[in-house]
Amino acid sequence: MLQLFFLAILAWNNSIRAKRKELSPTAWAIYTVVAYFSCFVIGTMVVVFGFCRKAVDFNLLSSPDEKVREEASKMLVNVILSNPLHSATLVAFGFGGYVLVRYMIDSKPEKKLPVHWMDKMGE
Repeated sequence: MLQLFFLAILAWNNSIRAKRKELSPTAWAIYTVVAYFSCFVIGTMVVVFGFCRKAVDFNLLSSPDEKVREEASKMLVNVILSNPLHSATLVAFGFGGYVLVRYMIDSKPEKKLPVHWMDKMGE
C-alpha cells in the first residue's frame, strides 16, 4: 500500500515536470507507472536469481505437483519479504524507472515563447 502511495507521488512529480515542458501530463504519468513496474519486475528477477538462489530450490517451482509448486512459491515470497535488503532493492529498481522517465522529460527541448515584434525594438 505504501509503495502505491510512493508511486502516485512519483507519477505526480513527473506529470508536473511534463506540464512545465508543455507535454501531456497524463501520458507522462502513465509512462512513469509503466516504467516503475517494469523496473520493479527487473529488480525482482535480480533479487530472485541473485540473492535467493541458495535459499530456494528452483527445481521445485517446475514440479508437476501443484502443491509442491505452491509451497516453493510461498517459500520464495517468504525469503524475499524476510530480508529488508530484498525489499529495498525492489523499491530502488522501481525508483530507477521513475528516474529514467524524469531524464526523458528533462531531455525534451523547452517550448520557445513566440517573440513579439515589439520586443525587438530596443535591439
